[in-house]
Amino acid sequence: MRLHYLLKGEKMKKRYILLGLLFSIFILLLMGTKSNATELDRIQNYIVTVDPRMNDGTLDITYEITWKVLDSTTEGPLEWVKIGTPNSNFDTPTALTKNIKSISKYSGSNVKIVFDKKYYEGEFITFKYSIHQSYMYKISNTNCNYDFTPAWFTDARVDSLTVKWNSDKVTKSDSRSKEDNYLVWRKTNMSKGEKLNISVNYNKSSFTALNENKQARQNNSSNSFWSSFGRAFVIFIVICIIIISFGGGGGYYSHRGFYGGGHRGRFYGSCVRSSCACARSSCASSCACACAGSGRAGCSKKDFYGTNLNTKKLKRVMEKSNK
Repeated sequence: MRLHYLLKGEKMKKRYILLGLLFSIFILLLMGTKSNATELDRIQNYIVTVDPRMNDGTLDITYEITWKVLDSTTEGPLEWVKIGTPNSNFDTPTALTKNIKSISKYSGSNVKIVFDKKYYEGEFITFKYSIHQSYMYKISNTNCNYDFTPAWFTDARVDSLTVKWNSDKVTKSDSRSKEDNYLVWRKTNMSKGEKLNISVNYNKSSFTALNENKQARQNNSSNSFWSSFGRAFVIFIVICIIIISFGGGGGYYSHRGFYGGGHRGRFYGSCVRSSCACARSSCASSCACACAGSGRAGCSKKDFYGTNLNTKKLKRVMEKSNK
């Protein structure tokens, strides 16, 4: 009997040690450790054109992107991209160039674009598409305001970003230039994850059929700390589940080997004032971020948090701890 309690105490001690290690990993994740991922792609030119509909305030948004492949060895050639939209309330994604084989709505607030061929290191593709976007304005007394952040790329540099907004009936904006009938914002030499925020105001009376029930919702991804905390917490819980599944307490999952097959690897959110996109080496962001690549190794197979955690290695550690 005494031996039984000693063995039980030793096993509990190991579990406490593991939980302490997991807590340390959790803190590191919260601090935002970064991976040294290879730079796979570069956005040479990125143009976003916005035409508000002057009846209901919805937006027709056209995207034109020149995407250069820097590395087709690490993750394979470029075959598809998934790019975030301002929120999940969009429709009619439409291909405007022939090099797009297919385009569709994907996981709520993303579009998935499949190209007509594979693109290798040194090659680039210029593709163009459009969406119709709702739930974008905020009404305050007699004013109607739009705060907009075009999709950003967490692991790709952007050489040039241009946002053009139809100036018809605009009363105020933070634009510094105008071309033809469009207000223009420009930003160059953007680092990975860098964003461009714009603001445009109208008189409420400029629109004929605004619906106050279709205003932009609160931006759940504006606080980077809490979004990072949420992702880290989910990983922490998943690892705890793995520990329990390897535990020797006679539970339902004990002694059954690795359970679940790894993390899901994607967090999709609905961003009110912004959208996001990312290159192939990163699959998570505060928004509905996206992947690009060959489709062979999806987000679930990538260490998108830079933790250098490997599920097979983790499994071996857990097995040793239970011996």
